[in-house]
Amino acid sequence: MVLNCSSNCVNIGLETSLQTVAAGTGPTWKAFNLTSVTEWEPKPLCFATCGGTEPKYQRITTTVYRAPERVVLDPLPEVEVGKEYNVTCRVFNVAPIRNLTVTLYQGERRLYVETFEDHRNPEAGSVVVTSNSITAQQNDHGEEVTCRAVLDLRPEGPFLEMDSLSKSLETVVFPMDPYLQTLGSVEINTSMPVECEVSGLFPVQKAAFQLFFAGERLNSSNHISGHKVSAQAQVTSISAGEHQLICIVSLGPVTKTAESTVNVYSLPKPTLHIDHPQIPVNTNVSVMCRSDGSKSPGVVMRISDTKEILLSGDGPSLQYSLTAQEEDNGRQFMCKVELKVDGHSVVKETAANLTVFYAPQMSDSSCPDKLTWKDGSEETFICSASGNPPPTVECRKDEVSYNIGIQQQVTKEHGGIYHCNATNAYGFDVRDVIIHIECKLTSLSKSSSNETHTHKHTREGEREKERDSHGLDL
Repeated sequence: MVLNCSSNCVNIGLETSLQTVAAGTGPTWKAFNLTSVTEWEPKPLCFATCGGTEPKYQRITTTVYRAPERVVLDPLPEVEVGKEYNVTCRVFNVAPIRNLTVTLYQGERRLYVETFEDHRNPEAGSVVVTSNSITAQQNDHGEEVTCRAVLDLRPEGPFLEMDSLSKSLETVVFPMDPYLQTLGSVEINTSMPVECEVSGLFPVQKAAFQLFFAGERLNSSNHISGHKVSAQAQVTSISAGEHQLICIVSLGPVTKTAESTVNVYSLPKPTLHIDHPQIPVNTNVSVMCRSDGSKSPGVVMRISDTKEILLSGDGPSLQYSLTAQEEDNGRQFMCKVELKVDGHSVVKETAANLTVFYAPQMSDSSCPDKLTWKDGSEETFICSASGNPPPTVECRKDEVSYNIGIQQQVTKEHGGIYHCNATNAYGFDVRDVIIHIECKLTSLSKSSSNETHTHKHTREGEREKERDSHGLDL
């Protein structure tokens, strides 16, 4: 730095503690070069002596400066829309601070300006500038924030500017709580889908999910649709009881949680055992219903058939006894266990059929003992019998077997007595069937004389006897 001392007097000089060398001289001036400025506030004095008077002094005002070494913007926080935040800038090793202006920008908009006119220390130092509270808006997302430091030494000195590296502002919108979609109950060792959903998020792709069940974190996958995002997972529990399902969603500085209680129940499928599933009639039978393994409290067990509940209890097993009758053949027995879960019934069951063997039986409905056919008509002779196993039925007339179940044209020869026999491995049943044949009347008989009618009446007793013996109706 060069100082010039001017005076109309002689003996011009410079009084200073700094090192100087002469930089030039003239009749009324002398210049001095300050070769090394080591003081932040030097106070050099120009002096001159006029005649024999005392020297006259003039202090020179000197400003020593240092350009900012660094301008650094603190990391910007992710901030929820509607919340307040601050921006902080740090300017390092600058002087004089009283000539410094620090401005914070968001894009082209000035957020905050701070000056230091009242700063009196001339030495270099660092300053920290923090903005007033700023309310975050959604359209602020992605805006560049910058800090600018200006050291203004005009008009005598330079105008120095330095900007920080810009940083992007990130805002988030998280207006709603997460919503858990799941069943209120699940059976032990089975899988259940779980979904945690949040709507109205911004930016939705930055949402982070954590799903926990019974204290263990679940593997989940995220799905985005518009401003809605969900995490999906599968839950499997190996222990019965009430367990907590927790969903934690984080977006920037905002974290929200949803919880749900899941009832894990145990209801093993029952077993049904019939000690003699295939038996002859009038044999004693036991039906055993069991449910093995660990069960949740409140399980009710029942033995039933297709019509009614036969036995009920809350123990691990039930036993129902009966003496098998013909009507029990094919009877279905069911073993059911029922548990009330979240207000609805969970039922598991198993079934088995009872087979009862019994001898054949023929009845009026299965094999009528009297039939009346018309001569010339088409008729089918039907005779069957109940029994298990299904019996074989044979009907014979005059030692000749008749074709049961086949339609035939009726003739007078079909009349008579048929001996029917039903047999199976457990016995037999017999029945006689009488078939009466109604003969057609000819035109001659319709126009016969009174003598013929009289003859017919006089022989009525004989012919009635003949009809009974041959099975004919004339």
